[in-house]
Amino acid sequence: MKKTLLHYLIFSCLLTLVLAGFVYASSPVDKKEYMTVTVASGDTLWGLAKQYEPAHGLSPDEFIRWVVDVNRLPSARLTAGEQIVIPVLKSEQDGSLAVKR
Repeated sequence: MKKTLLHYLIFSCLLTLVLAGFVYASSPVDKKEYMTVTVASGDTLWGLAKQYEPAHGLSPDEFIRWVVDVNRLPSARLTAGEQIVIPVLKSEQDGSLAVKR
């Protein structure tokens, strides 16, 4: 009886965590809250990750995955002139940048 209760409790906890992960992952990003940059010739996602590193606090790999996912890019290659959203929040209080984690 105790083993069954323990298994039920563990299963319930794991199921809750998985469902919470799906809810969190499926919540869309409001692109209006984040900075949009126009890609210049020679820009790379790696370079943009390094350039904005103090403002976003992500690793370059996390930055690149976020940008590719949110902008629905077919690959990590950028084209000059395209506009992409980056994971740096626009602060409406004092004009400074903040990161959303």
